[in-house]
Amino acid sequence: MNGDKCGGGNINIGFIGAGAVGCSMGKYLCENSSIAKIKGYYSRTSKSVDIAATFTNSKAYASPEELVNECDVICITTPDDIILKVWEQIKNYNLHQKIICHFSGSLSSDIFSGIEKTKAEKISIHPMYAFSDKFTSYRQLNTARLTMEGSSKAVKVMQELFGDELHHKIFMLKASDKVKYHAAAAFASNYVVGIFDVALGLLKDCGFTDEDAVSLLGPLTMGNVKSVIENGTLEALTGPVIRNDTGTVKKHMEALEGTDALKIYKSVGERLVKMSEKKNPDRDYSELRKIM
Repeated sequence: MNGDKCGGGNINIGFIGAGAVGCSMGKYLCENSSIAKIKGYYSRTSKSVDIAATFTNSKAYASPEELVNECDVICITTPDDIILKVWEQIKNYNLHQKIICHFSGSLSSDIFSGIEKTKAEKISIHPMYAFSDKFTSYRQLNTARLTMEGSSKAVKVMQELFGDELHHKIFMLKASDKVKYHAAAAFASNYVVGIFDVALGLLKDCGFTDEDAVSLLGPLTMGNVKSVIENGTLEALTGPVIRNDTGTVKKHMEALEGTDALKIYKSVGERLVKMSEKKNPDRDYSELRKIM
């Protein structure tokens, strides 16, 4: 499709990469912004470009240079390990006064090395949001908090778009903190899923079906997350560790002997002991600390 009707603003935005992030961000801006105009997409496969362009009623570009020439903001929405390759290609085009952007959580805008020579501006923006589907994820994107880091001019433009117009809560990051920031997101998202999977496995060992195990653990998990958000981690912490119930912890560890779950239990348990000592400084957790 060679449409050009997505948004009527004065910031022309193009996407190199037509996956879940590119499609979702383009559709979201198309439907919600009056200052952004989605010009279109370029990708390695014409099929993915056509799908993204049709989805956002924008243009399917035949080359990245054509897209760059027609856009003020070039968003590289490829997988992380492709971003540098795309940059190495487009930095040879005329980028004067353009903004080069990516949405990676772990990479900073420093990946656009030598951008000063092109007279372009750089920025990395990361929505703290799970893009699970390229056609539906845009619907709740308005709830996402964003982090940004980059050149002052690029940050100013993107703050006006995402902050002033679309009312996202925006947090500024240092480029040097991006990897640690992304690790924090992984802990709160992916690693929680991993620990939940361990718990499901233990219940299945006890004879529970998948459905019954989720039914049992779901409300407990949701309640804990709610408590952490509302009260903080120390106030949300319950269970045998903070009660200093060494006997119960030892029984847990005996039951987990010979399984991968024991290593995870002890590793997380060390953190729980430190939290417990912080909350209850007058309580002696030395025995628990020894067995973790």
